[in-house]
Amino acid sequence: MSDPITETDLLAYVDEQLDAPRRIEVEDYLAHNPEAAMQVMADLKDRDALRLAYAAPLPRPSEAMLHAARRLERGLAWQGIGLKLRRIAAVAALIGFGWFAHGQVGLGITDSEASPKPPAFVEDALHSHETALLRARMTSQPQTAAYDPAEILSETGIQLPQLPKEWRVLDAQVFPSRDGHSVEIAIEAGDIGRVSLFASRVPVFNVIAPTLARFDGATAAYWQTGPLAYALTGTGSDKTIERAAIQLSRKLQ
Repeated sequence: MSDPITETDLLAYVDEQLDAPRRIEVEDYLAHNPEAAMQVMADLKDRDALRLAYAAPLPRPSEAMLHAARRLERGLAWQGIGLKLRRIAAVAALIGFGWFAHGQVGLGITDSEASPKPPAFVEDALHSHETALLRARMTSQPQTAAYDPAEILSETGIQLPQLPKEWRVLDAQVFPSRDGHSVEIAIEAGDIGRVSLFASRVPVFNVIAPTLARFDGATAAYWQTGPLAYALTGTGSDKTIERAAIQLSRKLQ
């Protein structure tokens, strides 16, 4: 039996002072304790901000490099095409310098910052939602309202949030996803209408507050707690879907 996770372990995790087995134990603890996970994410942000603030200044390019750049600029001034070529050279130089800075101080644009696309699991959730709607229309695909979150947790390792009492489960299915098992629950959610709750384990540990993603004919609100990702998909208004997702994110069993 492993030792309980202490505040010292959490601080050591932020400072990257834990060995791999203990890091795994801490991440498992954070996956089941959203408030602690949010605090750790805030500490990680502060740590990275301090590292950036005290990073060494970038070195000045060598005189040989500056001389070569000036010669290139004079050469590119020939005739009217020189202006266009100088712009191309400037862009190339900036890109190269950006990669150099990235290597020196760890700066750069991450994938999440460069693209507004939601995480990959949201696309899986949308496909599962569409599949659930298709199953509901087919008489040859009987639905099962048997819903046992404890059994799902035991068999898949996926913890599901506690559903509001007025919600009625219509179907519960386990689907394959790109990172292992996923769970799709079709629900009659009162005023919101029919919705699908998707849950899956993901490879990247993160904490994401409920966030809206809009698609043709559907809206999804997704969130992540440690290695577990969730998405609530339906055709209701953005506000009702988002509000319901916020409530579910606070009701992990």
